[in-house]
Amino acid sequence: MTTTSRKTPRARFLLALAAVATVAATAGCSGSGSDSDSTGGATTSDESLVEPAGDSKAVGADPGMVDDGALDAAGSLPESEPDKQLEIEGAAVISTGTVSLEAKDVGDARIEVRKIIDKYRGTLAEQETSTGDKGEVTSARLVVRVPSDRFADAMLDLEGIATLVNSDSSGQDVSTEVVDVEARVRAQRKSVSRIEALLARAESLEQIVTIESQLSSRQAELDALLARQTYLADQTSQSTISVYIEQPHGDVDDEEEETADGFLGGLQDGWDSFVSGFGAVLTVVGFSLPWLALLLLIGIPARVLLKRRGGATA
Repeated sequence: MTTTSRKTPRARFLLALAAVATVAATAGCSGSGSDSDSTGGATTSDESLVEPAGDSKAVGADPGMVDDGALDAAGSLPESEPDKQLEIEGAAVISTGTVSLEAKDVGDARIEVRKIIDKYRGTLAEQETSTGDKGEVTSARLVVRVPSDRFADAMLDLEGIATLVNSDSSGQDVSTEVVDVEARVRAQRKSVSRIEALLARAESLEQIVTIESQLSSRQAELDALLARQTYLADQTSQSTISVYIEQPHGDVDDEEEETADGFLGGLQDGWDSFVSGFGAVLTVVGFSLPWLALLLLIGIPARVLLKRRGGATA
């Protein structure tokens, strides 16, 4: 006997509604699970890419290429303070001058130069002198250094020591170079500091050798910049003046004696002739004395011998 079950329209509606609810619940669970898996995978991937800031592997990632960018990324150094704007008070000028003088007494003129040096609290950098046959100073060369702000006053005082022959001065503005060198020194010091910090974290011998090579190169550049900075500071703070002192080419007294005439001129000429003649006589006498002594030594014994022979014959 076959039994056929028939479902009412209401029962069919309830079954369809239950099926829809089941599908919706299943889809929600699968979506939540996939989201959770996706989130967990991303987290794991990000964590695998992140390394500690102070990891030594970052130091030796590429020993052959060490630059400032790599150093900043590898190390956990504190950020440097921003550079302050470099300024200098007034213009930085290198002033030089030359003064040529003529003086009868070069020694006295040289003493006056020293007085001017003391007046302006300067220094005598170099000194050369030449002397004549009688030992007197005939010429001198002095290199004077005075504060740059007193350069013009010192030049005027030096020009007034004796007869001025020539004077010239020049100035070179190096303000831009002073600022540029100072900025490069600051940057190079920071670079050396970063290399030293990186060297302190190196672990292998290869890393140490590579980083020390970079450190030596950058330290040499820093030393050269510091030497240039010292030179510019010295030249801009102290001006250099070269002073040349010489005796006049013609002696005034000699010219007056050559132009003397009249009675005084004749008397002077006669006296000069007498002195010259007397000197010539003394020269002849001095030349003859040795020969006269020799003749006496030979002649006297010979004369005595001749007299004895003559007496014996008689």
